[in-house]
Amino acid sequence: MSEIQIPKVEKADLIAPDIQPEGTTIVLQRHERYNRDKTAENAGSLFPEDAEGAFRRDTEFFRDVVAQESDGAEVMVLFVSSDTQYAEKGRRSLETAQIAQDAASEVFTSLGIDPSTRIINFNGDFSVSRTSSTDQDVRTMRGLREPQIFDTPDYIAHLKEKYGAEDGPGAGLSQPAWAAHESDLEKEIREELGAEGVHDIVDRTKRSIKTLERYSRVFHKQHPNKRLVIWATSHYDTISPLVKDATDTSFDEYVPVDYGGGVVMNIAPGSNEVELEAQSEKVVLDLGSSSLKATVR
Repeated sequence: MSEIQIPKVEKADLIAPDIQPEGTTIVLQRHERYNRDKTAENAGSLFPEDAEGAFRRDTEFFRDVVAQESDGAEVMVLFVSSDTQYAEKGRRSLETAQIAQDAASEVFTSLGIDPSTRIINFNGDFSVSRTSSTDQDVRTMRGLREPQIFDTPDYIAHLKEKYGAEDGPGAGLSQPAWAAHESDLEKEIREELGAEGVHDIVDRTKRSIKTLERYSRVFHKQHPNKRLVIWATSHYDTISPLVKDATDTSFDEYVPVDYGGGVVMNIAPGSNEVELEAQSEKVVLDLGSSSLKATVR
């Protein structure tokens, strides 16, 4: 077991770090609290009070980052998100990313800076796909989505039968059923039925981070003397297992992630190492090798 332990991930962990010129910070955030009533018109959308709180915190984050520009190295920001839709209605992660993007835009505007010169999603000089289905500039990433088990009903039925079911969200799985899935107690039948497991989620989350790391390298090569912030919104189900994997924590243990909480990952200038930070602990992620291409100009 690693000596580094991160027992939980909180909102308070999303503190603006000191970013060196030509350095990168990746924020991996869980979506804010949302309406889990699938029958509601706003199912899957954030509660207004949580959205307001997120905007205040995100505004403070970007004010602190932009304050570092006194040395002449400007801050550029890219926003990406999970593409998950809840009950064919709200998109909680995308809405959370939109709040962060709005906060950054307001901070730049308040300082007399045109947001389109700093927010890559708005800037025509960069190649960034919009989310056309929702008419948003935040770019979605499939690798950040929630667990892909809901399209394997036989696996869900097995978990319910063996560990219990309950009314409500989460495909009607009981807490023991979710715990069994997260610790992969039913690996054999899960693989037989073709359902995604927790280690599969870790792998695809790492691939997403590796994509963003490579993006940052290409960005800094083509745009020297800049600071880059990549804000990525996702889910508990990607962040918690990533933290467990990074710290050699048993997957039988529960590592909670606050709604709106997350981890900050830093890449030093000229480096391809991604250092994850939460609860005042730091650990370098093992992302493996990759030949992924980055689309940025």
